Amino acid sequence: NIMALNNLIGLGSPSRPRRRRPPWWQGWAMSILIFAFIITCAKPPPPDEVLSALTTSADRSLPSSSTSEKKPYLAAGDVLVQCDLTTPFADESDESSAHGTLKIAVHRTLAPLASNAFLNMVKYHHFDHNYLFRAVKGFIVQWGIESPKPNGGDNHKTKFPKVDIDPPPTNGDSIRSNVRGALNFAGGNSVMGQVYVNRSKNSHLDREPGSLPFATLDEQSMSIIDSVYSYKEGLGQVKAVKKGDEEMKKLFPRISRIERCWIETDTE
Repeated sequence: NIMALNNLIGLGSPSRPRRRRPPWWQGWAMSILIFAFIITCAKPPPPDEVLSALTTSADRSLPSSSTSEKKPYLAAGDVLVQCDLTTPFADESDESSAHGTLKIAVHRTLAPLASNAFLNMVKYHHFDHNYLFRAVKGFIVQWGIESPKPNGGDNHKTKFPKVDIDPPPTNGDSIRSNVRGALNFAGGNSVMGQVYVNRSKNSHLDREPGSLPFATLDEQSMSIIDSVYSYKEGLGQVKAVKKGDEEMKKLFPRISRIERCWIETDTE
């Protein structure tokens, strides 16, 4: 018997040939090939399609009227005043120096007395060639002191009457509060002809006697205000302003100045 003979010599019973397993790395290689194929096929869209997709996405999140030169929103009765601001003594290569056009929405309907007083100052060029003599980080920037005009210009200092105070808002309107971008008369009245803009929220100023803010600077204008260099207070800025450009250049070479202001738009 052949089976018995095999058992005797230790060969055991004949078995079927075993199925050979593939090498361990073969599965990984196949996965890598499939992944590479997917990446190759999934090409990004051409530049025009990318731009179109970005534009469509932006259109969903921004008003269709938004542009890089967008004017601040003007309600009925508001007046748009613009002011050119420079840092006249700064090095031309210094890109950090403040410069640009401030856009000021004057809320004549909400605060007619203060608004008309301010607009009258603009019409008389009171703010032209005005140094921003007080700039406090995180607080305010102030201007409105006339300095001698260059080239023998009219150095007559205009006197402005003190106007009555507009009544406070009854609905807690934040436009009339000393929040970031709000413009108000320094000292609470127009007699000095000085104004300040809030660099941050200064609601505690609402409790001081006098007028409340009557105008607003948009955020693009506030970015210019933020870049105005802040000298320490009490260094003689006011005295230097009254002496003129040479004194300012010598003592405060990084100070900014409003070159001119004008009424751009009147919604009335």
